[in-house]
Amino acid sequence: MTSAGTDAIVIGGGVIGCSIGYHLAKAGVNTTVLERDEIGMAASNAASGILSSLFGNPTDPYTQLVNSSLKMFHELAPELAEASGVDIEFAQCGELELALSEEEAQMLHAATVEGEWRSSEAQWLDAEAVREMEPMLNDRIAGGIFMPEVCRVNNQRLSAAYARAAERLGASVREHTEVIGMVRSGLRISGVRLHNEELLADHVVIAAGPWSSIIAEKLGSHVPVRPVRGVNLNLQPVGRSIQTVVHGGWGLLVPRNDGSVIAGATVEEADYDDRVTAGAVQDIMNMSEVLVPSLRDARLNWALAGLRPGSPDDAPMLGAIPGWQGLHVASGHYRSGILLSAITGKLMAEHITGAKPDLIEHFSPTRFRGA
Repeated sequence: MTSAGTDAIVIGGGVIGCSIGYHLAKAGVNTTVLERDEIGMAASNAASGILSSLFGNPTDPYTQLVNSSLKMFHELAPELAEASGVDIEFAQCGELELALSEEEAQMLHAATVEGEWRSSEAQWLDAEAVREMEPMLNDRIAGGIFMPEVCRVNNQRLSAAYARAAERLGASVREHTEVIGMVRSGLRISGVRLHNEELLADHVVIAAGPWSSIIAEKLGSHVPVRPVRGVNLNLQPVGRSIQTVVHGGWGLLVPRNDGSVIAGATVEEADYDDRVTAGAVQDIMNMSEVLVPSLRDARLNWALAGLRPGSPDDAPMLGAIPGWQGLHVASGHYRSGILLSAITGKLMAEHITGAKPDLIEHFSPTRFRGA
């Protein structure tokens, strides 16, 4: 078995792992990203691509994490396009939170007036104004809140953009490369074992989504992430499409540059079962027709399922894994992996290069000791 060396190894080639690889390479760290299948083809491929803000206590760490990451994307999108040659289709399109009844309309209107909504820029729109903004919406929509700061990206391009940009900065990105174990030197993790070689490194980052817990368990470490299945559809409307993100009930509709619409997404506790079920497709289509009736006649381009990494508090775990030197984790982003990829990559790169960013301490996996 041959051995090779690098400064940092990232296990997982989804949007989180590839962002970490990019930010490490940008910081001058010799980095290798390992993906057992293809880059960005698991949960990152089946996401919706929405980038939303949070309005609340500005000192709350999760609020800071979300809003910092959203802000980063405004500069990151052109930076990635230049560095990778991949257009992630970043757009500030805004989001409509719809009231499906008069009762909901009164509640949303009151929340906007009292400044209690999740967006500091929220604007109340009556039924007429909502349909003027989005003529394809159901006539029964009673009003809605418009949040202009909400953005979107093509999530199916984002992982590739991070990965290619990382490669151009000198990182190695290896697909179809499965990690089967760790190289240990006492309490230090000094690399990973592949099928035909050992790859040595000063730092190993587990960013394998819901599989992160399985990797950590082999070392006797507790990283409590679980798989949460989400199904999304891509619909091609006949005629006019929507221009903004539309949120109503439990469902979301997200426009794409090609005129198609992402419709979803389910939240299913299904263990590691990543099938697209007929029931999930039916539920999403029922929701879509309630919001935009003409989508009943849309062409179904594809249906995808992804296993999101959920954590006990639905917030990510970032930083060193207790009990080991040189071992780190970045997982548990739940439904916000696309949005939080930018800040996660930046914070993890700073953490590994010794900068010790304050924000990362709030998301240490040690908060779940004894959970």
